[in-house]
Amino acid sequence: MRGWLHRDGAWIVAEALPFTDRGVRYGMSVFETIGVREGRALLFDAHAARLGIAAKALLGIDIEPALPPLETGERGMLRLYVTAGDGSPSEPVSAPRLFALFEALQGDAPDFQTARLHPEPVTPFAHGAKTGNYWMHCDAQSAARAARFDHALLSDRDGYLLSGAMGNVFFVYEGQLCTPSSGLSVHPGVMREWVMTQEKVQEVRFKALDLGKVGEIFLTNSRLGVMPLTLGNLSPGPLGCALRDRCRSEKIIP
Repeated sequence: MRGWLHRDGAWIVAEALPFTDRGVRYGMSVFETIGVREGRALLFDAHAARLGIAAKALLGIDIEPALPPLETGERGMLRLYVTAGDGSPSEPVSAPRLFALFEALQGDAPDFQTARLHPEPVTPFAHGAKTGNYWMHCDAQSAARAARFDHALLSDRDGYLLSGAMGNVFFVYEGQLCTPSSGLSVHPGVMREWVMTQEKVQEVRFKALDLGKVGEIFLTNSRLGVMPLTLGNLSPGPLGCALRDRCRSEKIIP
């Protein structure tokens, strides 16, 4: 893993943030996760736009995300963070920090993975933006892995399906491809958007306990692309598998 800090218009190699940074102290940061293939940041413009929107909405700043110096042939995942910088929790952001982490990947993703519904509801935060306050997602994912599942699916306190702990979800219900409504504060991920350009998708409010009635379900994120899921007695379906193969053939994932 390598890290950089953006300072005075240039990237410098860095291993840590100052303890005084509010991204460290309070989780006051926003980020985007970007796939890297052959040294190229994939779908970077879409990720940069989302990072800029989140930074403006939550930190009150305008930024133009830049890329650190990736090496030719590198394959992995790049995370770009914007933090609130130093100060008290209530002070306006005046000196934000932009930093980047790159982690190399080994091997290929499987053709399908397993999922379970997380037994506890979660409360969406920051209208779906990716922030440093990521603990509830990590906790749900950790619990799923401990139970020998690959992914946790999340629902809110009203019982509506939200997303995966580490990605957006789509499912087929009564012949229609659906995804949880953005009105539920679901993060509008870049791969979510890609699927919605490929197929007709209906945004819905869907009770998580009704997942036994769907025909298939799959997860999307920038690492896996489209990942068909098994859930209970539900097996990977033809639409998810076709979209998985399409995003792989178009080389938009690492």
